[in-house]
Amino acid sequence: MIESIWAVFTAGLLLGTPSGFAPGPMLLLIISETLRHGKRAGAKVACIPLVTDAPIVLTSGLLFTQITNMNILLGGISVFGSIFLLNLGIKSIRAANSEFRDCTPRPLLLKEIMVANLANPNPYLFWFTVGGPLMVRSFQNNWGAGVSFLLSFYLGLVGAKLILAIAASKSRDFLQGLLYRRTMQLLSLMLIGFSGYLMLEGMVFLGLLKN
Repeated sequence: MIESIWAVFTAGLLLGTPSGFAPGPMLLLIISETLRHGKRAGAKVACIPLVTDAPIVLTSGLLFTQITNMNILLGGISVFGSIFLLNLGIKSIRAANSEFRDCTPRPLLLKEIMVANLANPNPYLFWFTVGGPLMVRSFQNNWGAGVSFLLSFYLGLVGAKLILAIAASKSRDFLQGLLYRRTMQLLSLMLIGFSGYLMLEGMVFLGLLKN
């Protein structure tokens, strides 16, 4: 049993911070939105887990012991995320290939960012495997420990993503002309690559492919 609130806080921070820096579609969206529209747009993407993760966290607290029955759900999320990211990547490539910088798309709407994060299986995988059991154990010990775990995890997760947005904004002024376009093309291709990865992952979860 986890007894120390500070031990729980440290555990949450150590889990959240690497998750914020981990490569993935949301990381690419933070960088691309920051380069296109500034650090405020990047920060909006960075903070979206605070909005979209709440139902995932609550559900995992109730169902974490039944993770073996969650493959169909995770498979569906992965396939949906694959299609969404493929479409987003193609649109980004078209914008990067535009002759004029003014043709870059508008900043993503809040609902579009929410869909992107909800279609990302990583939060589900974390909360239905590692995060859910730790959170429940913390709350079973006392409410302070449970709240400490959640606060420290999202402090690390969102804090890391905000650092990335600020770092990308510092580089924005140097990305002019061809270098800017090649950078955006690379990020777009990486999004498309992640869409392929998510499709394969979804097929594994659904039992259509062997791991």
